[in-house]
Amino acid sequence: MRFLAALGLAPVLLWAQLELSLVRGEAEQPVREVADLGAVDASDVLDARFRVRNAGKVAAVVHTVQVAGFGFTRKDAPALPANLSPGAVLEFSVRLTPSGAGAYSAVLTVNTVAVLLRARVTAGPVLSLQEAHGWMPLRSADTVDFGKTEVGGSASRRFRIENPYADPVEVAEVAVQGEAFRLVAGFDLPRRIDAGESAVIEVVFQPPSAGTHGGRLVMNGRTFALSGAATEAPPPRPEISLDPTPPRSGQQVRLRIRLAERARSAGRGELRVEFQPAAPGWPDDPAIGFLSPPGRSLPFSVERGADAGHFDGGEEVVLQTGTTAGRLILRAELGPHVTHAELVLVPQPVVVDAVRVERRAGGLELYLAGFDNSRSVSQLTFTFYGSNGQVLDPGPVALDAAAEFRRYFESATLGGLFALRAAFPVTGDVAQVRAVEIEIRNSVGVTRTPRVTF
Repeated sequence: MRFLAALGLAPVLLWAQLELSLVRGEAEQPVREVADLGAVDASDVLDARFRVRNAGKVAAVVHTVQVAGFGFTRKDAPALPANLSPGAVLEFSVRLTPSGAGAYSAVLTVNTVAVLLRARVTAGPVLSLQEAHGWMPLRSADTVDFGKTEVGGSASRRFRIENPYADPVEVAEVAVQGEAFRLVAGFDLPRRIDAGESAVIEVVFQPPSAGTHGGRLVMNGRTFALSGAATEAPPPRPEISLDPTPPRSGQQVRLRIRLAERARSAGRGELRVEFQPAAPGWPDDPAIGFLSPPGRSLPFSVERGADAGHFDGGEEVVLQTGTTAGRLILRAELGPHVTHAELVLVPQPVVVDAVRVERRAGGLELYLAGFDNSRSVSQLTFTFYGSNGQVLDPGPVALDAAAEFRRYFESATLGGLFALRAAFPVTGDVAQVRAVEIEIRNSVGVTRTPRVTF
């Protein structure tokens, strides 16, 4: 009797130092004589993770880890023999690959102690994924990759639900989870699938944002992972539209950013203007730039589906061309695209904006404002008229203004703008002087003002 008692106590003495557990998630389930691994579908594999812990106060050696049973294999092989100090653990996994429905069992041996493993295999519908070479059966541990697509686009994959068994199977649940994935309608539940029959479903990947998206396809409680990646669509090429075209100095030009195609994604860009004066050494013209907000660069945005860029005040922005001849270089940047437009502000005759004449005791004072984008005023001619419309003596009064204007433009910081005051002594009744015409000559041509009465 003592001999039988000793045999019965041998395994207990071993487990007193080495503890075997079945690991489910983060929890450990102690194992003694039998370990129930649960149930699995016949088209899946069942993986069970075990942990051997040295619960004693001295080192222990694990020299044997074996599993024997139809369909069972050791998934990962630990390096043996393994010396476990007190508290140390050794982990390994056992995999069941069933060949059909039924009850499965195996013997797990750790050192000299044997444990019975049991599992149940059920016959449910088989799920397969359509690939280029045909249909590939899926297991619950598999991940279906939908590849990469653009935000706003879509990709789809087809799945086949089939019954390879002799008896009918029922599909009670088919669902897709994840905001980027959806199941195409048309598969009614519950659905009976007879022996040898099949049905096809389709899942669409339609990502709402860039990045990697995950989801799940659930069928009768079995879960299959779904994965897809999304990138923002590249922005379309921006095109600079101007009105009027071609512009001239002293104008306000309306600009728009047209898109080569409707935008498939939102984005932000920038519109900049640069100025190159017509002559070397001419200073910059501060009047050249955008009107509101003032400056030479403006951000713009592009919304998904838009065919034009949008500035803070709308789809249009105003550019002032200033008063200096030269080139305006416009640059629109949007994503990888850079578009240029060049505006040539050609030299032109003087533009007169305002003329004012005031009578003074013994003479007249004349005020004239305008701009010369060529900075080359050379001569001014003034012709005065009396109350009867006749030219007054001594006739046209010509002034050589080239040197004076040259000195002015060399130090001017307002582009081609100028304002002058001219005094004309009058012999006789100054009230008889009623009108004046002004002629201004520069390197481009002659500008004649309408007759100004006063």
